[in-house]
Amino acid sequence: MWTGGPIVVFDTETTGAATGDRVVSLGAVRLDAALEPEATLHLAFAPGIPCHWGAIRVHGMSDAFLALHPPFAEHAAEVADFFGGHAAAAHNMPFDRRLLGGEFERLGLPAPWGTAHCTLQLWRRAHPGQRAGLAHAAAACGLGRETALHGALEDAWLAANLLRVLHDLPPLPMRLHGITNSPAGVEVFA
Repeated sequence: MWTGGPIVVFDTETTGAATGDRVVSLGAVRLDAALEPEATLHLAFAPGIPCHWGAIRVHGMSDAFLALHPPFAEHAAEVADFFGGHAAAAHNMPFDRRLLGGEFERLGLPAPWGTAHCTLQLWRRAHPGQRAGLAHAAAACGLGRETALHGALEDAWLAANLLRVLHDLPPLPMRLHGITNSPAGVEVFA
């Protein structure tokens, strides 16, 4: 059973995976100490650099769409408040920690989370020899994507449900919603 207090499970979509790449979208689900959902956060950011074509194929957000959003700096305080120094988890935490942590480093700010947990590593320990990617682990729990592309909030919900299953709790219905800082009338696939 989980005894680590509240935890924020998050996912990032990025301009790519190389050094210097930036976060273009953040999805996060804050769970209380009983791993029950408390709140969600779903934001998009103008990264200031073009997205790699492979990243656009994954998340579907064009450079033109992202340019309509504020830079990360305008939402850094909101993101930090959402994490609130609680534990954090992600499916492939080293990647998400490096990218989201990098956004805070660029602003001269510390990462806003406490301890870090990786649902990918936890899944591998609990299910040795099984495929551990997010889609495969979620499918093993009877979960699947509701959208065709990778969305940060949907992936955060899938990872949150994996965390619940790994702690002997049933998965919950995902509470998906659009990007909350998009200008009115702007759609992702613009």
